[in-house]
Amino acid sequence: MAAAATLFTAHGLAAGEVSFKVTEQLTIKDAPIPYSMVLRLGDVNPTRMSVAAYLDLRGFQAQAPALLSSVLQEDCKQKFAVAISDVSAKADTVSVRGQFQAKFFGCNTKDPKVHYRRFLLFGQNVNFQATARTVVTHPCMRASLVDLQLDPLGLLGGAADLFGLTELAERLIVEKAEEALSDHPVCPELPPEIASLEPRYTSGGIREIGAGGLGANLSGSVDTSAATILDLVRVMKDRGILGPQNQ
Repeated sequence: MAAAATLFTAHGLAAGEVSFKVTEQLTIKDAPIPYSMVLRLGDVNPTRMSVAAYLDLRGFQAQAPALLSSVLQEDCKQKFAVAISDVSAKADTVSVRGQFQAKFFGCNTKDPKVHYRRFLLFGQNVNFQATARTVVTHPCMRASLVDLQLDPLGLLGGAADLFGLTELAERLIVEKAEEALSDHPVCPELPPEIASLEPRYTSGGIREIGAGGLGANLSGSVDTSAATILDLVRVMKDRGILGPQNQ
């Protein structure tokens, strides 16, 4: 996953506060995904400032079904895949709904050197809803699966339990979900102009934006060293927050 800052603005707020907005573009599976973050700084004490980062991940949310749908496991005799239909946030959790699809084929195994797939023998779909919650481990926000609900479909739904398909679906979904979540933590990056702030995040997680919109927030503090203060003042002057009356 790569990120590149495309827009950076700064705004003065109430006394002792300043806000930066960073609009970036992530690249996941060669797909460009818009993503924005508002960073708000405020007074805490002479040596530290509070920092709050608000992330808008609705760009990723819109493309998530296509990005997350994939084949989980496949060989000559069988194919297991997930088709994601919806990703949404609710309070401090993110929910992923979709379908586990299982297909079983005839396979010519007479020649040990050549196996080729023949006709479809049996297929079964299982609806699922997975729920994840996030924790902050500086400098990233990481998600973990906390719930998975399965619902076999159609007249053959009962056969899914008989053949152990629901157990297989659960195992594959959990394995692939945990692998994907561990490989893709959310680690907000600051543009070069304010990279020296090096905020230390201590809490936060998924937050719902509007009705089901995917967002997140992080909170922590920034060390107010001399170098940090000088960089912050320079950026604020460059962005017009500090005028002649502030100098």
